[in-house]
Amino acid sequence: MNPAAANPDAFLALLSYGLITDAQHDAVLAHPETATLPPIPGPAHALAWMCAKGLITQEEIDAAVERLEEASPPVATADDAAEVAYDAEEFVELGDRGITHEAVNALFNDGLVDAETRDMALEETPLVGSAPAAPAATLAWMVIDGPLEKELFEATCAEVAAEPAFAMAADRARIVAEAQEEIAADEKAVGAWRAAAQGKRRRGAWLSRLVTLAVVGGLGWYFFAPQGVPACNADTTHKTLESLMLRVSIDARTQGLREVGIPTLSGLREIGYRKDDRIRGCMATMARGDETKSIAYTIGPTSADDDKMMVRGADPVIVEARFGNLDAKGKPLYNAEPIGRVAAEKAFRDGVTAVQSSSPAAAMLQRQLERQRARQRSTTGLVVTDADREREIADFEPTGPCRVHEDGVSRVCPLVVEYNDSLLATIGRSQSLPLTGEFTFVQDNGNWRMSDDFAKRFTRAVTEARLIGLGVTDAVAAPE
Repeated sequence: MNPAAANPDAFLALLSYGLITDAQHDAVLAHPETATLPPIPGPAHALAWMCAKGLITQEEIDAAVERLEEASPPVATADDAAEVAYDAEEFVELGDRGITHEAVNALFNDGLVDAETRDMALEETPLVGSAPAAPAATLAWMVIDGPLEKELFEATCAEVAAEPAFAMAADRARIVAEAQEEIAADEKAVGAWRAAAQGKRRRGAWLSRLVTLAVVGGLGWYFFAPQGVPACNADTTHKTLESLMLRVSIDARTQGLREVGIPTLSGLREIGYRKDDRIRGCMATMARGDETKSIAYTIGPTSADDDKMMVRGADPVIVEARFGNLDAKGKPLYNAEPIGRVAAEKAFRDGVTAVQSSSPAAAMLQRQLERQRARQRSTTGLVVTDADREREIADFEPTGPCRVHEDGVSRVCPLVVEYNDSLLATIGRSQSLPLTGEFTFVQDNGNWRMSDDFAKRFTRAVTEARLIGLGVTDAVAAPE
């Protein structure tokens, strides 16, 4: 068989994406196993196979992704290439556990999974791995994280237990028994993790991480559907938040935070209600053991013309500013006049983009944060991510009236801004930073932009917020 024709699409896709070089593609074609490969489900499987065979390293893949993301002009397929790289990394991790195509096919040949389950599993597992094929571990993975329903697995267990002795019976029984042990161990870990949440003392760091995953960072949002806007402390709201806490806690566990449990909520209260938008701003206290944190959330329509309601996570500082400064009609007191909310927010976002684009280090950290989020999304799915809250500037709110600058033309506006800090995220801290301060807006040919000293003021605000976030509460602002 001609190696070039064995699996042309998957490897050529890697080449076309720019994830591998011509020399690496040539090495694939020259590899003695290429000609005997089965059809490859996709480029990520091909890239993971190259890793397993030593034809490319994870460092080379990371460098290729960075090169594509930094390219100017932008590469249209850069996002697709990054997604392939993330999936390939997941396949490599599965392969290190012996969860591979060989193991999946062995389960099918032994009659332990049907053809439909096999085909779904082949899509989600690597061709080969660094460890020998492990059918029992693969069967357990199918039940815990993969395509095999628990009920079907239990039916298979009953069938194996009831069948008479024959040549394959011993192997089938062993595989099923080992899989049952792994599944039981996983269920026991989940049970212990939940039990530990019932009032046991834990270090505050775990609660901070849970808060970040839940609502402070805006990652948690949850849908429910009564008519009207429920009160912040309504039974429906409380039950919805408890369900969200459970889901977020499970998501935290899948990310390796084994000590995180399900927190309790108290003190649900309303900060304000914006009548025109039909949105309530709410606060509550999240507790685990002796540790407590303030959290914030909003309740409002899923869309402007919808009566179905949604709870969305929010930053407490933003909620206090947005819903604590309303007039008697439920309208904001401060709208960044004469600039206007929309124009002020656009100018601020554009200013941050300009600051970050001039800093290679900041751009690299932002890419690392995006990769981290992509990995989390690939391994979790219980809590939906609000794409708007993942932007570098997650939220923006004026906190007072703008005043005239001493130049008589520009405007100085007090703001609170929720900033997703890529530096803190890379060291495992809460990435959500509330930045407070006064920023100057300049009118330029009829449009508003940030003043020339914006980079200095923004950097100082971020630095101060980082220090406070790290517990340095007596941080002193840098001199002007």
